[in-house]
Amino acid sequence: MRLDLDKALAAMDSVIARPLGLSVTEAANGIIRIAAATMANVVKRVTTERGLDAGDFAMVAYGGAGPLHAAIVARELRIPTLVIPLAPGHFSAYGMLMADLRRDFVRTWFKPVTAINFDELERLYAEMEADGVHAVEHDVKDRGRILCARSADMRYVGQEHPVAVDLPMSVFEGRDPAALKQLLDAVHMKRYGFNAPGEPAEIVSLNSSVVGSLDKPVARPIKAATKASPPVPRSRRKVFFPEESDYVDTPVYQRDSLLAGERFSGPALVEEYASTTVVLPGDALEVGAFGELVITIARS
Repeated sequence: MRLDLDKALAAMDSVIARPLGLSVTEAANGIIRIAAATMANVVKRVTTERGLDAGDFAMVAYGGAGPLHAAIVARELRIPTLVIPLAPGHFSAYGMLMADLRRDFVRTWFKPVTAINFDELERLYAEMEADGVHAVEHDVKDRGRILCARSADMRYVGQEHPVAVDLPMSVFEGRDPAALKQLLDAVHMKRYGFNAPGEPAEIVSLNSSVVGSLDKPVARPIKAATKASPPVPRSRRKVFFPEESDYVDTPVYQRDSLLAGERFSGPALVEEYASTTVVLPGDALEVGAFGELVITIARS
């Protein structure tokens, strides 16, 4: 037996949300906004707090619920573009198939930059890299497909928290402690907006990453549209959008029926197994060559 939506919401209003002075719809929207704000704060930890502007990047939204909230998070952070990969609910599993073998090593090594012995430094990195190569060479027979990257946790003397500084091979070839200090100054400026070129620095620990490149599955393009007209929605549904302050008659598209090159504007829903993508009013969606959904966020 199907219940009338309006009657059901009205009944819930009187029981659930009235103590807050809100309707069920208003309360649900508030919950979604709080969740989106929490997600936005997490994104800030890896962007703004590292001296990066989130608006300079595109955001990839995956997982079953990611595409539901992504557009709201993108607007919160002024991210201009969203990418919803094919089968976002299984994107983590797909990532495992695409990942290389990697081993990370850390060795504590407190040393003032001015007192660095490059022979000892090279020896320590070589030992970690030898362990890493040994760990991955069983699965990666071609030594040319095993790469090593070096970095160090560094800080100014007197600081508590170090920052990770990538060390190119030119540092070891030049054997110049001043070059290490300049790298720290550059990273510190980028992350915190200031540095201290005149202050002494020290190394806290050495880091080595050994990566063995594996063969990966090849992505195949999907069928392309032969006409410029927008796709036909599978159905329509009443959906609440705060931008419209009410429920809106919204087209619902089936993702596996979309073709590369097709475009449409929000509001819209794109449904698939394990996930639903929400396209907010004013946003524009285009289907990519490999089935990815590329959403351009309205800048208002």
